[in-house]
Amino acid sequence: MAEPPAGPFPAPVQRALFERRIILLGGTVDTAAAGDAAAALMTLDALGDDPIVLRLNADSDSLEAAFSLIDTIDVIGVDVHASVASTVGGTMVGVLAVSARRAMSSLGRIHLREPRASFAGTAVDLARHADNYEQRWEAFIRRLAGACGRPFEHVEADLRCGRMLDSTSALQYGLVDEVSDRRS
Repeated sequence: MAEPPAGPFPAPVQRALFERRIILLGGTVDTAAAGDAAAALMTLDALGDDPIVLRLNADSDSLEAAFSLIDTIDVIGVDVHASVASTVGGTMVGVLAVSARRAMSSLGRIHLREPRASFAGTAVDLARHADNYEQRWEAFIRRLAGACGRPFEHVEADLRCGRMLDSTSALQYGLVDEVSDRRS
């Protein structure tokens, strides 16, 4: 078995999770963390045909981090089963939405919100960055709307107003396929 990429847990824990085809993605996800998770997804894809479990408790403002993971999920040959135990927010909602199977604990939360971005440079640079950002943002909304089966305008409005969804609302919204409650 290949060695898992470095992660936030001790090596024996990382190895045990990797052997079970589980990837944990938590905290604030930047492009480096997304790159590590994408590498883990690709490695596990190459090592077998069983689904990969992606456990999400993550938030991000980075469209690049989200697209890195979304594009990887799109191209690998195995299903990704995502689960939410606590909270998923920002662009990480897109990662959840494109997974083949999406589960959420009954106490989980999803925060639909527009990511924050900052740019620096000349006026021409700022205009170029803003145009590029707007195109990427619209592509993200389209992908999220398609995954949920909702109109673009509704998803865009929910992201702009920062809508919070509990597990029941997330199920109705089309972001998850099942809600689990261990007690029952």
